[in-house]
Amino acid sequence: MSPRRIRLMPWGLLVLGGVYVVAGKLGLALAFVHASASPVWPPTGIALAATLLLGYRVWPALFLGAFLVNVTTAGSVWTSLGIAGGNTLEGLLGAFLVKRFANGRRVFDRARDILMFAALAGLGSTAVCATIGVTSLSLGGDASWERFGAIWLTWWLGDAAGALVVAPVLILWGMDRALRLTRAGALELASLIGSVVLAGWVVFGGLSWGWDYPLTFLCILPLVVAAFRFGAREAATCVALLSVIANWGTLDGSGPFVRYTQNESLLLLQTFMGTMAIVALLLAAIVKTHGETEAALARVAAIVESSDDAIIGKTLDGIIATWNRGAERLYGYPAHEVVGRPISVIVPPELRDELPTILARLARGERMDHYETVRVTRDGRRIDVSITVSPTLDAAGRIVGASAIARDITHKKQAEAAVRERDALRYVAGLAAAAAQEINNPLAVIMGQAQLLDGTLDAQERARVEEILEGTWRIEDIIARMKRVKRLELTDSAPHVPEMLDLEKSSEPGGGALPLLARRDA
Repeated sequence: MSPRRIRLMPWGLLVLGGVYVVAGKLGLALAFVHASASPVWPPTGIALAATLLLGYRVWPALFLGAFLVNVTTAGSVWTSLGIAGGNTLEGLLGAFLVKRFANGRRVFDRARDILMFAALAGLGSTAVCATIGVTSLSLGGDASWERFGAIWLTWWLGDAAGALVVAPVLILWGMDRALRLTRAGALELASLIGSVVLAGWVVFGGLSWGWDYPLTFLCILPLVVAAFRFGAREAATCVALLSVIANWGTLDGSGPFVRYTQNESLLLLQTFMGTMAIVALLLAAIVKTHGETEAALARVAAIVESSDDAIIGKTLDGIIATWNRGAERLYGYPAHEVVGRPISVIVPPELRDELPTILARLARGERMDHYETVRVTRDGRRIDVSITVSPTLDAAGRIVGASAIARDITHKKQAEAAVRERDALRYVAGLAAAAAQEINNPLAVIMGQAQLLDGTLDAQERARVEEILEGTWRIEDIIARMKRVKRLELTDSAPHVPEMLDLEKSSEPGGGALPLLARRDA
């Protein structure tokens, strides 16, 4: 789901421009190599965050704010216009690159996007701004070309620190301003903020007993805790808070980054803070991704565990690795009895040869869909199953095992057999009716001829004709009953049916099949 669009009130551009001017004046108060180049430049983060959150429509406020900051500080109107254009382009270009290549406002959700943010917005767009700004100063005669490199480096690192330290705080709080904390959580957050202040004071506060010791590592722990316990928003906030304390201490001549000049000291500090910002955001993103992955795996595990189908995981050599409740119900084995045993435990002896074939196909990456076979349960019953077997892959895409989903189709097979028997019996019933019709015609001829002979023969011969007629009447009665057959059914026993009428006994001598009974209309 795309993040909601943040509304911009009509007076919002004026407020944004005013905030830019105030932040710019504070930044230029720390300009040492040139009046327009500061190693601390929060407006870069403000411009980038405003463009990402509010859209490109904020460019007039950014341009006006940058122009007012520079024209009231040093340089001519033309150089101020060039610098303002570079500052505005910096924010627009950084936002465009982040939207295009780093997931936009959701940039801090994934580690890959954070690295892209650092490279494109933190280092790329800021280099463009530094180049435009220093070139404008040099062309306007406000800076010598000999000092181009020193001014450019200060400009670039100051802007980069603003993008890496200031922008994440504004973007993350702009995306979600709600605090969802329990009482214990609020106490933990307060303790975390206190630990950040304490670490900053110890490292950058100029304590006589700690100044000569490399205690910079103390700043890392609270940032790591913030990333693990609270997420990217709180981690970025702690980085910004530590940056304020560190800048104050370094300007006061305290801390591990103090060098011969304040500009050099601040440049080293901005490099450190930018690095800490990236590390904290990366940790928070990794923790979030790990949590989402665990939640997804838990959902999948719950689905697998509650499935009515038997889902079995096994290695490429056929050893059972996982066994869900559906498999327990289908095969009768509890998981602790079969995990670690070969899958052949549920394969009938006569089908053991199919296992090597299946495993070989899996090793080639092939999938077997709805393969119908027979398996054996714990109590020795044989059941018909439909199995879908798929290879399982590791993170590198290598085949490391297989998953089999089995479904009991015994009732389906029985139903199919019943349909086949029904169709066969229906055919037999129709055949019987047709045979009766065909027999009836010659039987009528026999009866007619016998009746004609009855008047021309003596008493002994007429008795024989009477026997013939009696036999034909019996046959006629059987034919009449066959014509009234509607369906045939299998019965458990029907001793009154002659063996010659049992279809299977008549076609397969010695067979023990169930007899067929003819059902006719009353």
